[in-house]
Amino acid sequence: MTTRPIRLLGLLILTCCLPTVVAEDLTRKIWWPSEFGPTDQIGAANRLNPAKVLQAAALIKTGVVVDMTHVVDNDMPLFSLTPYARQYRLVIPGSPTYGPMGENALVWNEDYLAGELTQNGTQFDALAHMGTVYSPANGQPEVRYYNGYRQADIADAHGFKKLGVEQVPPIFTRGILIDIASAIAPRKLDVGDSISVADLQAALARQGMREADIEPGDALFINTGWGAYWHTDKAKFNRGIPGLSPAAGDWVVTKKVLLVGTDNWGVEAIPDQGGRLFAPNHQKFLVENGIYIMENIDFSGLVQRHTYRFAFAFGAIPFRGATGSPARPMAIF
Repeated sequence: MTTRPIRLLGLLILTCCLPTVVAEDLTRKIWWPSEFGPTDQIGAANRLNPAKVLQAAALIKTGVVVDMTHVVDNDMPLFSLTPYARQYRLVIPGSPTYGPMGENALVWNEDYLAGELTQNGTQFDALAHMGTVYSPANGQPEVRYYNGYRQADIADAHGFKKLGVEQVPPIFTRGILIDIASAIAPRKLDVGDSISVADLQAALARQGMREADIEPGDALFINTGWGAYWHTDKAKFNRGIPGLSPAAGDWVVTKKVLLVGTDNWGVEAIPDQGGRLFAPNHQKFLVENGIYIMENIDFSGLVQRHTYRFAFAFGAIPFRGATGSPARPMAIF
């Protein structure tokens, strides 16, 4: 990858946190109002309801809980396709922080955390995370988000006034895992490899599943195998990723899922085989359809058990106005 696209990406991130070159001309596309109404802020979370909770609970047969989270530590991979270095630091000030106090000589410790906490490690993207520059035929270009909300109206240096992660309700729904990595073994996906609709369909068939098994409001997960590099080859993990092709992204949208989760840091191939740094899946999901994204998930516990359907539980930390949240997703079956 040359330095010029990286500098361009950095400029966009520093100014309005947008992806760069896309396959479609999204700048003229109108994607609002949402199917959930012109003032909606929770997108696909509208598909959560008591019936969906009961449907998910019916998948719990053994009581096994599988953690889908990577441990957050100072040695984890940090997204690096930007002109600045992401940071994560945990410090115990004083250690012990306070004390001893009282006749019983009590001491205790507290944490100081610094860095891009909502976008590092296993993490969840809120609808404020991504936008698109909309360029009307007669008018000035402007940054817009899910449901057409304008950057000028909702953005603030101390948190978004709308679409922040605090809007996201607790999530308990059905989880569906499509294990692409096992379906193509012993071949492995590499940087820039695109996952097609046919790949998704073949992996489902291998698992004894059909497209119809993916229902509105489900959480859909894609195992690319990239998670194996999390601590074994951080440079490769960060350099780029395989991911869904634009057509596969469209296929996912038709399923009306609640969220899409992957074992890497994006839902598209980055850079793709055409050299684009960001194909438009982030925009298709978050901006146009209110479908949430979860990244850097650990699927190893599910893959080892050949478990592809499960109850899925997650709650975002409600940082007011934040673009995302650290994630602790879990599968129960």
